[in-house]
Amino acid sequence: MIGKTTKDRLALEILKAGALALRNVPGKVTNNQVATLLLENQPFLYASGNWGPGYVTVKGQVGRQTLMTMLCKYLAVEIAEKWPTGVDFVAGNVTGGVVPGWIVSNELSQLLGRKIPFVYIRELRKIGGHKELITGFQNNPEISSGASALDMEELVNFAETIRNGANCLKEVGFQANKGACILYYDNPVANKELASVGIEMAYLLTLSQIIDVAEEFETHPRELLQEYRQFLANPLQWQADRGLTKVEKGGTQ
Repeated sequence: MIGKTTKDRLALEILKAGALALRNVPGKVTNNQVATLLLENQPFLYASGNWGPGYVTVKGQVGRQTLMTMLCKYLAVEIAEKWPTGVDFVAGNVTGGVVPGWIVSNELSQLLGRKIPFVYIRELRKIGGHKELITGFQNNPEISSGASALDMEELVNFAETIRNGANCLKEVGFQANKGACILYYDNPVANKELASVGIEMAYLLTLSQIIDVAEEFETHPRELLQEYRQFLANPLQWQADRGLTKVEKGGTQ
């Protein structure tokens, strides 16, 4: 497994790339009031429809080819060590899972000594899936019926996208009980959600590790990092304490 020193270095590279954004959200604010706040005080709206005080733009690093490739190479090592068998192909969720999923599939092919094909899945904010939502497996002799998929994201926060991706894969007959991402928020909501649908995760970094390194190197104000850590411990309570409620259509991820 990849050691703590290496993971801390990778976390610092993400921070140096400016991927972590934090906002000073007021103690009380309703959904309707969010737009009236200054940008630096607005909570982030996640794809799940939930709110939070921070966001890590992992998918935004696709323009930094060296960094994204390095992160994916290390993630592939974690995946290969966790599942030396049992992964037949990688399914990247649009949009954030496509680029890292493609890189990871290539890296896994080399590490495992066998071909690990890649497909991608569209429209994952919609519950459920249909055959046409998965691109790359039709008439593909490299992916057999009932094969085991690795559902891939760049990050997993509330886990709704990766759950929906797994549902799409299951609906067309694939096994889909494995997921992977570069950054795992590792919050209790995601952990409960993934456990309920039987998805086991492999990941390179957790959000807590990112926050730890940010505190150590003082890349962000300590009070905002502490607020982000409080959110991570109980994201639904963090929202409720501020008068925020989940919305139907999410935003950033």
